[in-house]
Amino acid sequence: MTEPSDPTGVPQQPAEQPAVQQPADQPLQQPIAQQPVEPQVQQQFDQQAQQQFAQPVQQPMAQPPVHHPVPMAPYPSYSAQFGVAPVPMNNNLGWAIAGILVCWPFGIPSLIKALQVNSLWYQGLPDQAQLSANEAKKWGKVAVIVGASLLGLYILAIVAYFVIVIALFGFAATQVD
Repeated sequence: MTEPSDPTGVPQQPAEQPAVQQPADQPLQQPIAQQPVEPQVQQQFDQQAQQQFAQPVQQPMAQPPVHHPVPMAPYPSYSAQFGVAPVPMNNNLGWAIAGILVCWPFGIPSLIKALQVNSLWYQGLPDQAQLSANEAKKWGKVAVIVGASLLGLYILAIVAYFVIVIALFGFAATQVD
């Protein structure tokens, strides 16, 4: 008798029967595989097995592997350092930008100090970062106040100029008549 094989031609080995546990009060019996089998029953079993294994087995279609997105690694957290909060403080960059736009001589130191805040914070120097943020705010306010004052003086000078020009031409026009 030949061994049954699947459509690929690889011979298959018969599956082993698990050992049957007998209750403790019954005498032990021989395992099923070792019990004698009548030849007629064995022939029927062999015929059924040959018919079953002669039919081609449909293999499930191989599906392409599913690629799930790989989660990104979290950004390094500096919050593990003792005494440092995970979110840096306000660097007052708004004051620095306003100072640059209004009065750049005072806005530049404000911008430099504002840009130092995050660097100092992540180095674990929160006190120096706070000092730098305070300096940035101070220089930003000075720049805005000085710039606004200069702008106000400029507008006042233009208005005064036109008032004086109109007064002089008006005075000159009244003298000619």
